[in-house]
Amino acid sequence: MNEYNGVILLALIGFAALAALLLAPVYRFLKREEKVAEAWTEDPYRPADESPEDESTSEEGAPA
Repeated sequence: MNEYNGVILLALIGFAALAALLLAPVYRFLKREEKVAEAWTEDPYRPADESPEDESTSEEGAPA
């Protein structure tokens, strides 16, 4: 059984290295797309005072 331990260890290390090699570009791509999506979508939790609608409905510009 001892002669197989080296082969098993090398296979596990090789599999982990191959998985990291193949998944690293996927991870970077998903992070980049997440940043683009955040920039593209509106933040639903933005405070109301930063809302663009507040500028047109402010009381200062409302007719008396």
